[in-house]
Amino acid sequence: IKDPEYIDNADFVIMESTYGNRLHSRPKNAVGYAVPTSVRAQELADIVERTFLRGGNVVIPAFAVGRTQEILYLLRVIIENKLCPSFPEFPVFVDSPLSVKATNVFAGNIFGYMDEETMALVDKGINPIIFPSLTTITAVEGSKALNRRKGSSVIISSSGMCEAGRIKHHLKHNLWRPESTVLFSGFQAGGTLGRSILDGARHVTLFGELIDVKCEVAELHGISGHADQSGLVKWLTSFKKEPKLAFIVHGDKEVAPWFASFVSSTLGIRAYAPRILEHFNLLDE
Repeated sequence: IKDPEYIDNADFVIMESTYGNRLHSRPKNAVGYAVPTSVRAQELADIVERTFLRGGNVVIPAFAVGRTQEILYLLRVIIENKLCPSFPEFPVFVDSPLSVKATNVFAGNIFGYMDEETMALVDKGINPIIFPSLTTITAVEGSKALNRRKGSSVIISSSGMCEAGRIKHHLKHNLWRPESTVLFSGFQAGGTLGRSILDGARHVTLFGELIDVKCEVAELHGISGHADQSGLVKWLTSFKKEPKLAFIVHGDKEVAPWFASFVSSTLGIRAYAPRILEHFNLLDE
């Protein structure tokens, strides 16, 4: 998907603050704010390789629209370039009716939304997110069968924060397995099951049953849909004329006001994190 564009004129700005208080770790060969596809693919390949060598599954909670397809893009690169030496081809399952529908949309030519790298593939007749070892699952029986199959596989399922959907069943069957890996690829909000696992919970409750967390828990960097503090500052400082006010939203209750204060004190731009149900008259100076 195309990189974000920078705009240079606005009276008022409404901007997110998800990672307003942290900096993403970037590989040394990252260019600017972007982590190259080859670097992200190798990071994912290393996780798949070591998990499969243990005989486990790689379970990836992923948002159905956008994130799932980006992961499929990287997996196609991994298989095409044989980045997992011990497993040149491996089974990948997308288990989510909405994810499957969204993947079918993304598999078409979405002109204007894809970046140059992806469009170059499309122009060559290559589908950027479809490959022979990929299986999409919509039926419930097919989903249940995944947890009965022998051998290692990559399982991508929603919801991205593990709060609902089929991912909870795959977690139940893999969290207790030291050989498996649960791989997070996006922000995990406070109070969610995903956040608990990522923060190192030793036990979680699924379907009324206490499950030990003994699997490897990993996080895929460089794939988040949210900019870190540097990215947010770069975007906000691209305006030719300073906005009258920046409303800071979409962040944890501690992060949004902190980032608003950071913007005001560091950048000299008036910023405020609105509370729920607050309203404003933008015509009133």
